[in-house]
Amino acid sequence: MDITLPRHLKIANWSVLAVLVLAGFFWRGREFALGILVGGLVIGINFHLLHYALRGTLEQLAQDPQEGSSRAKAWFAGRQLLRFLALLVIIFLLVSFGWVNIFGLLVGLSTVVLTLMLAALHETIKLKNKEANPSHGTPHSIS
Repeated sequence: MDITLPRHLKIANWSVLAVLVLAGFFWRGREFALGILVGGLVIGINFHLLHYALRGTLEQLAQDPQEGSSRAKAWFAGRQLLRFLALLVIIFLLVSFGWVNIFGLLVGLSTVVLTLMLAALHETIKLKNKEANPSHGTPHSIS
């Protein structure tokens, strides 16, 4: 499985979120796990929206590279600003009304970063194993 593909990253992200929610539930209880779940859902949906906005912008640029470039960039930047402001409002409401445990929320908001770090670690291990295996790469050893 190539974890660097967007679809696989999303699956890995939801898997990491599930593990964190279960661990949070057994470690600190229901409120903490709920904070993780809500934070993970907020950031997971945010990541999903970023993926589709970026893909749409790149497709628009591929169709009309000269004329649509500045318009596509401006549209993308505007959408990202609105997405960011919506994210801030959601987090503000969750924290100010005390609907979730703030530390659980922070852990949940970290799920995408944790998933990306795990993906980078996975790719690093794959590269190290490829270098260590003489059957991969060039037939001549350089050492």
